[in-house]
Amino acid sequence: MTHMAPMPDSAGEFDEWKKCSVPCPKCKGTERYYRVWESSCGGYEDEQHECRACGWKQWFDGPDS
Repeated sequence: MTHMAPMPDSAGEFDEWKKCSVPCPKCKGTERYYRVWESSCGGYEDEQHECRACGWKQWFDGPDS
């Protein structure tokens, strides 16, 4: 099951933020966090990453993409 357009954050729920053990790819800092987002239909699970030091943000598609 693949979705072609981005889904709004409101179409699912986020887990709590967790500290990531991998440094930020932009500033190499250690203030990188991530949280898992699961769609309301249960068909998609993605990760949202952010660095609280430099403001870098990125989404990573889950294994269901």
